Amino acid sequence: MSGGREPIRSYQRIFRPERRIYQIEGRSLPVPGGIPLRWLGYATAALVAVLALGSESQTVAILVGLAAGAAGLHVGGRAGGLAAAVSAFVAFWIAGFLLGLLDWPLRLVVVPIAVATLATQATPDGRRADRFALSWLALRLAPRRQALGRGLPSAGTRQLSDGATLWVAPDERFPELRRCRIRGAATVAFAAEVRIRRGGMRQRRLIARSARGRPRRGELEARRIGVGVGELLEVRP
Repeated sequence: MSGGREPIRSYQRIFRPERRIYQIEGRSLPVPGGIPLRWLGYATAALVAVLALGSESQTVAILVGLAAGAAGLHVGGRAGGLAAAVSAFVAFWIAGFLLGLLDWPLRLVVVPIAVATLATQATPDGRRADRFALSWLALRLAPRRQALGRGLPSAGTRQLSDGATLWVAPDERFPELRRCRIRGAATVAFAAEVRIRRGGMRQRRLIARSARGRPRRGELEARRIGVGVGELLEVRP
Protein backbone atom coordinates (compact mmCIF):
# COMPACT_ATOMS: atom_id res chain seq x y z
CA MET A 1 0.00 0.00 0.00
CA SER A 2 1.14 3.51 -0.70
CA GLY A 3 1.71 5.84 2.22
CA GLY A 4 0.37 8.90 0.37
CA ARG A 5 -3.19 10.27 0.38
CA GLU A 6 -5.56 10.28 -2.53
CA PRO A 7 -8.83 12.27 -2.45
CA ILE A 8 -12.03 10.33 -3.10
CA ARG A 9 -14.60 12.54 -4.79
CA SER A 10 -17.41 10.01 -4.51
CA TYR A 11 -18.10 7.20 -2.06
CA GLN A 12 -19.51 5.16 -4.94
CA ARG A 13 -15.94 4.16 -5.77
CA ILE A 14 -15.72 2.44 -2.41
CA PHE A 15 -19.10 0.71 -2.27
CA ARG A 16 -19.34 -0.01 -6.02
CA PRO A 17 -16.01 -1.45 -7.19
CA GLU A 18 -15.36 -1.12 -10.90
CA ARG A 19 -15.02 -4.28 -12.94
CA ARG A 20 -11.88 -4.47 -15.07
CA ILE A 21 -10.27 -6.87 -17.53
CA TYR A 22 -6.67 -7.70 -16.64
CA GLN A 23 -5.98 -10.61 -18.97
CA ILE A 24 -7.48 -12.47 -21.89
CA GLU A 25 -6.98 -16.26 -22.13
CA GLY A 26 -4.17 -16.13 -19.63
CA ARG A 27 -2.32 -13.27 -21.32
CA SER A 28 -2.03 -10.05 -19.35
CA LEU A 29 -3.03 -6.86 -21.07
CA PRO A 30 -0.29 -4.25 -21.50
CA VAL A 31 -2.40 -1.68 -19.65
CA PRO A 32 -1.58 -0.80 -16.03
CA GLY A 33 -4.62 -1.45 -13.88
CA GLY A 34 -6.52 -3.27 -16.63
CA ILE A 35 -9.31 -2.04 -18.88
CA PRO A 36 -12.64 -1.09 -17.24
CA LEU A 37 -15.72 -2.71 -18.71
CA ARG A 38 -17.29 0.74 -18.75
CA TRP A 39 -14.47 1.87 -21.05
CA LEU A 40 -15.41 -0.84 -23.54
CA GLY A 41 -19.03 0.29 -23.40
CA TYR A 42 -18.09 3.91 -24.04
CA ALA A 43 -15.78 2.93 -26.89
CA THR A 44 -18.44 0.78 -28.55
CA ALA A 45 -21.07 3.51 -28.20
CA ALA A 46 -18.65 6.10 -29.59
CA LEU A 47 -17.82 3.87 -32.57
CA VAL A 48 -21.51 3.35 -33.34
CA ALA A 49 -22.11 7.10 -33.06
CA VAL A 50 -19.19 7.84 -35.40
CA LEU A 51 -20.54 5.39 -37.97
CA ALA A 52 -24.04 6.90 -37.69
CA LEU A 53 -22.73 10.46 -38.02
CA GLY A 54 -20.48 9.52 -40.92
CA SER A 55 -23.37 7.97 -42.83
CA GLU A 56 -24.95 11.41 -43.39
CA SER A 57 -28.30 9.68 -43.64
CA GLN A 58 -31.35 11.90 -43.47
CA THR A 59 -33.34 9.08 -41.88
CA VAL A 60 -30.82 8.73 -39.07
CA ALA A 61 -30.83 12.51 -38.55
CA ILE A 62 -34.63 12.52 -38.25
CA LEU A 63 -34.56 9.62 -35.79
CA VAL A 64 -31.93 11.39 -33.68
CA GLY A 65 -34.01 14.57 -33.69
CA LEU A 66 -37.17 12.67 -32.71
CA ALA A 67 -35.41 10.86 -29.87
CA ALA A 68 -33.93 14.11 -28.55
CA GLY A 69 -37.29 15.84 -28.91
CA ALA A 70 -39.06 13.11 -26.94
CA ALA A 71 -36.51 13.40 -24.14
CA GLY A 72 -36.76 17.19 -24.14
CA LEU A 73 -40.57 17.01 -24.12
CA HIS A 74 -40.46 14.82 -21.03
CA VAL A 75 -38.08 17.18 -19.23
CA GLY A 76 -39.01 20.67 -20.40
CA GLY A 77 -42.39 20.46 -22.12
CA ARG A 78 -43.04 21.63 -25.66
CA ALA A 79 -40.38 24.33 -25.63
CA GLY A 80 -37.74 21.93 -24.32
CA GLY A 81 -38.72 19.22 -26.80
CA LEU A 82 -38.55 21.60 -29.76
CA ALA A 83 -35.19 23.01 -28.66
CA ALA A 84 -33.74 19.52 -28.14
CA ALA A 85 -35.00 18.24 -31.49
CA VAL A 86 -33.66 21.19 -33.48
CA SER A 87 -30.32 21.19 -31.65
CA ALA A 88 -29.83 17.45 -32.14
CA PHE A 89 -30.74 17.68 -35.84
CA VAL A 90 -28.30 20.53 -36.47
CA ALA A 91 -25.56 18.95 -34.34
CA PHE A 92 -25.90 15.71 -36.32
CA TRP A 93 -25.01 17.39 -39.61
CA ILE A 94 -22.24 19.53 -38.13
CA ALA A 95 -20.58 16.57 -36.39
CA GLY A 96 -20.93 14.45 -39.51
CA PHE A 97 -19.23 17.15 -41.58
CA LEU A 98 -16.34 17.48 -39.12
CA LEU A 99 -15.82 13.71 -38.91
CA GLY A 100 -15.80 13.51 -42.69
CA LEU A 101 -12.66 15.67 -42.70
CA LEU A 102 -10.72 13.00 -40.75
CA ASP A 103 -9.04 9.91 -42.17
CA TRP A 104 -10.53 6.55 -41.27
CA PRO A 105 -7.85 5.60 -38.66
CA LEU A 106 -8.54 8.79 -36.75
CA ARG A 107 -12.28 8.52 -37.20
CA LEU A 108 -12.71 4.83 -36.35
CA VAL A 109 -9.87 4.23 -33.87
CA VAL A 110 -8.53 7.38 -32.27
CA VAL A 111 -11.86 9.18 -31.73
CA PRO A 112 -13.63 6.23 -29.96
CA ILE A 113 -10.54 5.63 -27.78
CA ALA A 114 -10.29 9.31 -26.85
CA VAL A 115 -14.02 9.57 -26.07
CA ALA A 116 -13.98 6.38 -23.98
CA THR A 117 -10.89 7.46 -22.04
CA LEU A 118 -12.27 10.92 -21.33
CA ALA A 119 -15.70 9.57 -20.32
CA THR A 120 -14.11 7.01 -18.00
CA GLN A 121 -11.70 9.34 -16.22
CA ALA A 122 -13.70 12.57 -16.13
CA THR A 123 -15.77 13.13 -12.96
CA PRO A 124 -16.83 16.80 -13.02
CA ASP A 125 -18.82 16.67 -9.77
CA GLY A 126 -17.91 13.23 -8.46
CA ARG A 127 -20.38 11.40 -10.71
CA ARG A 128 -19.76 9.45 -13.86
CA ALA A 129 -19.53 11.42 -17.06
CA ASP A 130 -22.76 10.04 -18.55
CA ARG A 131 -24.77 10.89 -15.43
CA PHE A 132 -23.30 14.38 -15.30
CA ALA A 133 -24.07 14.93 -19.00
CA LEU A 134 -27.69 13.80 -18.61
CA SER A 135 -28.19 16.02 -15.57
CA TRP A 136 -26.61 18.99 -17.36
CA LEU A 137 -28.86 18.55 -20.40
CA ALA A 138 -31.98 18.10 -18.26
CA LEU A 139 -31.14 21.27 -16.35
CA ARG A 140 -30.70 23.26 -19.56
CA LEU A 141 -33.93 21.96 -21.13
CA ALA A 142 -36.14 22.24 -18.06
CA PRO A 143 -37.93 25.57 -17.52
CA ARG A 144 -36.53 27.73 -14.75
CA ARG A 145 -39.96 28.37 -13.25
CA GLN A 146 -42.43 25.53 -12.70
CA ALA A 147 -45.79 25.01 -11.05
CA LEU A 148 -47.36 21.57 -10.64
CA GLY A 149 -44.70 20.14 -12.93
CA ARG A 150 -45.48 22.56 -15.77
CA GLY A 151 -43.28 25.29 -17.11
CA LEU A 152 -44.16 28.94 -16.47
CA PRO A 153 -43.24 31.98 -18.59
CA SER A 154 -40.54 34.30 -17.36
CA ALA A 155 -41.34 36.85 -14.69
CA GLY A 156 -43.35 39.78 -16.01
CA THR A 157 -44.73 37.86 -19.00
CA ARG A 158 -48.47 37.29 -19.32
CA GLN A 159 -49.43 34.24 -21.31
CA LEU A 160 -52.64 32.21 -21.67
CA SER A 161 -52.98 29.01 -23.65
CA ASP A 162 -55.84 28.48 -26.09
CA GLY A 163 -59.10 27.77 -24.33
CA ALA A 164 -57.78 28.77 -20.92
CA THR A 165 -60.10 30.34 -18.34
CA LEU A 166 -58.83 33.27 -16.30
CA TRP A 167 -60.43 33.72 -12.88
CA VAL A 168 -60.20 37.19 -11.33
CA ALA A 169 -60.60 37.52 -7.57
CA PRO A 170 -61.77 41.05 -6.67
CA ASP A 171 -60.78 42.58 -3.36
CA GLU A 172 -62.17 45.37 -1.19
CA ARG A 173 -60.96 47.99 -3.70
CA PHE A 174 -63.09 46.62 -6.55
CA PRO A 175 -65.65 49.29 -7.62
CA GLU A 176 -68.48 46.82 -8.34
CA LEU A 177 -70.40 44.59 -5.94
CA ARG A 178 -70.12 40.84 -6.33
CA ARG A 179 -72.92 38.45 -5.49
CA CYS A 180 -72.32 36.67 -2.18
CA ARG A 181 -74.02 35.48 1.00
CA ILE A 182 -72.77 36.01 4.56
CA ARG A 183 -74.27 34.33 7.60
CA GLY A 184 -73.98 36.04 10.99
CA ALA A 185 -72.79 36.84 13.41
CA ALA A 186 -70.59 39.26 11.48
CA THR A 187 -69.84 42.90 10.79
CA VAL A 188 -69.53 43.72 7.07
CA ALA A 189 -67.91 46.94 5.85
CA PHE A 190 -68.19 48.25 2.28
CA ALA A 191 -65.89 50.64 0.44
CA ALA A 192 -68.88 52.79 -0.55
CA GLU A 193 -72.40 53.26 0.70
CA VAL A 194 -74.92 50.57 -0.18
CA ARG A 195 -78.68 50.31 0.25
CA ILE A 196 -79.97 47.82 2.80
CA ARG A 197 -83.44 46.40 3.25
CA ARG A 198 -84.89 43.45 5.10
CA GLY A 199 -86.74 40.58 3.48
CA GLY A 200 -87.95 37.07 4.08
CA MET A 201 -90.85 35.77 6.13
CA ARG A 202 -89.20 36.50 9.49
CA GLN A 203 -87.24 39.51 8.32
CA ARG A 204 -84.05 37.54 9.01
CA ARG A 205 -82.53 38.30 5.62
CA LEU A 206 -80.68 41.51 4.76
CA ILE A 207 -80.37 42.50 1.14
CA ALA A 208 -77.58 44.89 0.10
CA ARG A 209 -77.31 46.45 -3.34
CA SER A 210 -75.60 49.34 -5.03
CA ALA A 211 -76.70 52.83 -4.08
CA ARG A 212 -77.15 53.84 -7.72
CA GLY A 213 -80.63 54.68 -8.97
CA ARG A 214 -83.73 55.51 -7.00
CA PRO A 215 -84.08 54.05 -3.51
CA ARG A 216 -86.79 51.48 -2.88
CA ARG A 217 -89.28 51.51 -0.06
CA GLY A 218 -87.77 50.54 3.24
CA GLU A 219 -84.13 50.84 2.08
CA LEU A 220 -81.47 52.51 4.19
CA GLU A 221 -78.00 53.63 3.13
CA ALA A 222 -75.00 52.47 5.12
CA ARG A 223 -71.36 51.48 4.76
CA ARG A 224 -71.20 49.10 7.72
CA ILE A 225 -73.76 46.42 8.48
CA GLY A 226 -74.09 44.27 11.55
CA VAL A 227 -75.41 40.77 10.84
CA GLY A 228 -76.83 39.02 13.88
CA VAL A 229 -76.76 35.35 14.77
CA GLY A 230 -78.99 33.41 12.39
CA GLU A 231 -79.32 36.34 9.98
CA LEU A 232 -78.29 36.20 6.33
CA LEU A 233 -76.77 39.06 4.34
CA GLU A 234 -77.26 38.75 0.61
CA VAL A 235 -75.19 41.09 -1.54
CA ARG A 236 -76.55 41.68 -5.02
CA PRO A 237 -74.78 43.51 -7.87
